[in-house]
Parts: sequence; structure tokens; C-alpha cells
Amino acid sequence: MRWTQSFRAAARYTWTRVRRTWWLPAAVAGGLATGLLTVTQTVAETGVGVLQQAAQFLSFLQAGVMVLAGLAADPERDEDSAAVFWSWPADTAALVLGKLVGAAPLALLAALGAAVPPAVLMASLGRGAGLPWSSVLAEWGLLLAWLVPGALWAAAVGGALGLWLRGLPLFAAILAVWLAGVLGAYLFQALFNPFFPVAWLLQWTGSAMLPPDFEDADQAALGGDLPLLVAHRVLYLAAAGLVVTILALGYRRHRSAGAPVRWGLRLAAGALAVLTVAVAAGAAAVLYARADAGRQELLYYARQGVHPDGSPPPADQVPQFAVTRYQLDVDARRPPELRVDARMVLENRSRVPVQDPTFTLRHVFTVTRVGVEGREAAAVHWTRDRDWIRLDGLVLPPGGSATVTLSYQGKVDQWTLPGGYPWTRMASTSLPDLWHGAHVGPAGLSLPASYGWYPLAGRVTLARALAMPTPAGQTAIWLLEGPATTGSGTIRWPGPVPPEAPAPLEPASFSVTVRHLARYPVLSNLQDLDGPWGPDTRMAGTSTFLQLVGWPLAHVATPDADIWYPAADPGSRKNAAEWASWLREAYTWVGQEVRPRVVTLPLVGTARVDRLSIDPHSGVVMESGSAIMVPHQAMEAVLLGPRDAAGDVESCLVGVVGQLVAWGQPDLPPGPHPCDDLPGGPRAGALATWLRETPRAQVVAALSRLREIAAQRPLRASDLREVMGP
Repeated sequence: MRWTQSFRAAARYTWTRVRRTWWLPAAVAGGLATGLLTVTQTVAETGVGVLQQAAQFLSFLQAGVMVLAGLAADPERDEDSAAVFWSWPADTAALVLGKLVGAAPLALLAALGAAVPPAVLMASLGRGAGLPWSSVLAEWGLLLAWLVPGALWAAAVGGALGLWLRGLPLFAAILAVWLAGVLGAYLFQALFNPFFPVAWLLQWTGSAMLPPDFEDADQAALGGDLPLLVAHRVLYLAAAGLVVTILALGYRRHRSAGAPVRWGLRLAAGALAVLTVAVAAGAAAVLYARADAGRQELLYYARQGVHPDGSPPPADQVPQFAVTRYQLDVDARRPPELRVDARMVLENRSRVPVQDPTFTLRHVFTVTRVGVEGREAAAVHWTRDRDWIRLDGLVLPPGGSATVTLSYQGKVDQWTLPGGYPWTRMASTSLPDLWHGAHVGPAGLSLPASYGWYPLAGRVTLARALAMPTPAGQTAIWLLEGPATTGSGTIRWPGPVPPEAPAPLEPASFSVTVRHLARYPVLSNLQDLDGPWGPDTRMAGTSTFLQLVGWPLAHVATPDADIWYPAADPGSRKNAAEWASWLREAYTWVGQEVRPRVVTLPLVGTARVDRLSIDPHSGVVMESGSAIMVPHQAMEAVLLGPRDAAGDVESCLVGVVGQLVAWGQPDLPPGPHPCDDLPGGPRAGALATWLRETPRAQVVAALSRLREIAAQRPLRASDLREVMGP
């Protein structure tokens, strides 16, 4: 009998036997049960979230597939006579390959069964959110790409065990190997503790590589990691083929076969081995490069000094000058490179001259030109020290001003280590995470003000290294950086530690042009926005800071709000509309009519870094991850602005006035209140009564006055008494 005929006969024989046993319906039923478990346990509202849960429960499917494949591969279970079947005049390699290929439909049917319920849920969520069928089909493709290789890998491992073991030893071996697949990544991490997540590659399911289901990530959130995700699944698919070919070559019941057949199997095994190693090495190299970029950034600031735990770093000094106008031409058409031409107007509002003013610009940027307009330009030259640029020779007299031009460029692709370095395990089941910070990419853009991507006035410390003790008695270094926000979420003084008594931050006038690839809208915290989809996006407004974001977002414009949200997550649109209503109501209580803009961004990657910022000057909210906003937060942002922390008087005021935004009435919940222990101040009940019984116009005037005071200094109890009157 020819080798190919033996292979076909063995495959057909095994498949016939599989169809006549309980194994086939068990595979389908087990797959459906796994799929139903996925859809009943997930809280996801997007298809990518459902995918993460399907990957997480894939381990249960793999356990069942290993058992079925082990039983199907057992040569002693062949019908009629095992001796007859295994004494055919054929090469054993053909029989081994035939048996494993004949049992492969068990894995495929189980994977398809596990895919059906999640696929239905994905379609329901996607079509309910208005996504096209092409987007739903892409999610289905990811689902199958995740489940099928996982099931085939389990079938190959189970079949390998089934060729040698029987009965209880077989099930014990399957359990041991399955536990190794489930827990092996965490065991490897515990033993070697690498600072980059190479342990992801050892996790059979790969669920740790996907954003958690409750974060409701969209397909765009996987864009940057899609090559890694595909590599992970190709790794296990190639490994399954490698196991099968090695079994065919090395099974002990060997009979001679033709040289071409044996040579072909060896060639296939070699090719699969090379593919497996290459894919694993390539993925590990990418993960290492990302983590090493975060490590190098951390060490860069650690060389400037490491501050011990419990000892806060010193605060920055308040600059004696202000930038009153920015004109920025931003070129993001060659990601990850960012080119900026900046023109700034400097003003000295103090009573003493300012000599050699200093700017802050992230060290990743290379400055190509610095100029000063005016007669004194020839006497000015610039020097750079890490993140700081000093204009030597420039003097700003009291009340004087100068116009400075600056051109610079650099690659913006920030990766950070949320667990510090060396990586600190937060829980017994946690693996290292990487977080994509500021970046300019083909699929998205993120430029927070705290990154220092545009010149900031003064000598601002953008990041500091902080030493933290670990449970093992070692010391890990953490990077303390922005964007630092107040309790209300408003971005305050740049840098991790603001001045203790900051001078009023006067808002600057911004005029910005962003040139980009027009693959996604580019948005900012400024009031005016023209042509967000590009390729040239123009924005203007007044604020104390500037941050840019770009992401494939859906847009809804109403008379009351401007909302940008991930199309796959309509729940974020509902939240954004509610946040906008709170913010709009808060502004009316200080006599302003504002049309808020709310931008919600999905989580990118697996590190849970949730952020929310509110610009009280423009009424723009930017949220990423799963950050939440509450009514009192909106009122605090509007009343107090970018002040670092609310004192006792501010807490008293916001605690009562915030009820107006939440419920329309200053009704206080039972229990203690910040006003109760305020020396010389009104009680909470008295303040609530005043808000309820005083005409609205008078309350608006009083709150507007308190807002003006809060912009200059912390509020005092006497301020409340004064606006409330006798």
C-alpha cells in the first residue's frame, strides 16, 4: 500500500470511528457550552470585549478537546483488532498522521461551537451600534483566529498523550499539561520576573494580551498590537503542526518508508520548527523593545535623582513670565515623527526684570532653530539642559514682551511600565503590562500637555523617579509623571508636583494647525475646531494648556453638546451626553452658557490607566479607559478651575452646590458634611437653605464672585459669609 493511501485510509478510518462514538456530539456540546459561558459571563458592550472573554474561557474548551483527542488517538481503541490495524503493510508515520488528522474535526467542531454564541453577541452589539457588516465580519475573523488555533493545539497535545498513555495515566497527564498551559505563564513570571511581558507567549489562550472586557475596547484599540496578536495565534498553530510531524517521525512503532516520504516529513518538521521559533522570537523582540523604551525613559529621569517613598519631590518654581499667545504648526504626517514650528509671545507681568527665560520641552525633541524677533535678537543665544531650553541674553523688563520662534522635531512613541522597574507584581495572577503613552501613529495620536510636546513656560519637571519598596524587600523605581489633575479632573500646573501656592495661571491664546494623514479626526481642548478629519485641522481658543488626541471616533452634534465616541461602544455616547448636561448646568450657575465637547477614548493595551480631564475654560472633557465623572466633579471644575486641591471651604461649597447639578435641588444626603466642621463658616443646612430660598440670579452672582476669588487664592469661610449676606 502506498504511503498516501495508508494515510487516507487511517484518516478515513479514524473519522468513521469518531462519528460513531459519543465523542463527536460531546465536542459540539462542549463547544456550545463554552460559548454560552462566554456570553453569559461577559459584561462587554463591544465585540472586542466579547473576544477577550472568549479567549479567557478558551482554556475550558482546550481541556475538553485534549481529552477527546487523547481518546481518539489511542491505538488500542481501534475497532475489530488493534493488531490488525497496526500490522498493515504501511509506514507508521502515515497511520499516526492519519489518526491525528482524522481526529482534527473534533477540535474544529468544538471551536466552531464555542464561536457561535459569541459571534451572535458580536453581531448583535455591532449592528446595534450601527457598525457595518464588514466590521462585524472582521470581529468574527478575529474570533475564529483565536479559537481554531487554540483548539488545534490542544488536539495535537492530547493526541500525542493518547498515543502512549491509557486510562487514568492519560487523564492525569492531560490535567497536568493543561494546568501547565493555564498557569505556566505565571510560574515563568514568578521564577524569572522579566520586566517585559514575554510570559504572554506562554499563555495558551493569550487572553492577557487583550484589553479586559469591561473596558469596552474597539477594533482600533487592537490596531497597533494586531501583528503581535496574529503572531501569538500563528505560534500555536505552527506548534500544533510541529507536534504532529514530530510524532509521525518519532513514534516507536517504526517501519521503513520510502526516503522521499521520510525526507518530506523531516523538511516539514524543520520548516515548522523554524516558523515557531521565528514567530516567538519576533514577538518577544517587539515586546522587549517596547518595554526597554519605557525602561530607558525611566532611567533617564532616575539619573537626575531618585526620591524615596514617603518623601515627596520638591515642587517647581513659578515662572516669572507667561506665554500669552501660541501659534503652532504641527506636522504629524510621518509617524512616529512630530515636527512643530512654534511662535510664542512672552510677557513679564512682574515688577522685576526677567533674565534668561527658560522653556520646557521634552528631551526626545531635537531643536533645529530658535529665534527672537526684534532688535535684541542678535544678542540672544540658546542653551539646552535635558528638558529645559534657556534663552541666554534675553531680558524682559517689567511689563515687557518678546516674540520667540522655535522649530523642533522628534519621534513620539512613549511606552511606560506601570509596574515600575524591576517590575513589581501587583497580584499573584498578574503579568507585566505596557502602557502606550504619548504617541503619534498611523492609527491614533495622543499628545497630552504634561508630556511637554510644546514649549511650556518656566523650568517644569515633566517626570520624576520615585523609589518604592516591594513586598520582597527590594526597591522598584516608578516614574511619576502627568497628566496631573485636580480632584475634579482639571489639568493643573504641569509636572508631577505643582507649586504649593501657585500664582494664578493666566490662560493663553492658542492658534494651532495640525497636518496629518486624515485617517482619523484630530481633536483638542480648545473651543474652535475646523476640519477635524483633515488633512489640515485648525483649532483655536483660550486655555492654560493644550492637548491633542486623534482616534477613529463617531461624532454626534446637538444644540447642547458636541460628542465624540467610539462607534462600537454606544454606551460611551450615553455617558458623554450625561456628562455634558452636568457640565452645561454647572456653567449656568456661574452665569455662562457653554456648549461642552466630550471626547471618550477606548483603552489601548492591557494596562488599566484611566484618565479624565476637564478644561474649565472651554468646557471640553477628554476621557480614556473607563474613567467616570460625577456631577460634583463638574461643579468643582467650573468653580475652582485648575487649583491643585480643594480646601475645607471649597469642599463645603462644592458638596452643597454640587447637588444643584445632580438633582436640581440642594438636598443634602444624611450623614456628616464638610461644612459641619468649618470654623467660622455656615453649616451645610444653612447653605442649602440659602441656595433654595434665594433668587437664582442672586445665587448666580454670588457663585460667580466666589469663582473669581478661587482663581486668585483659596476660599475662606468669610467669603461664604460675605456672598450669603446677613
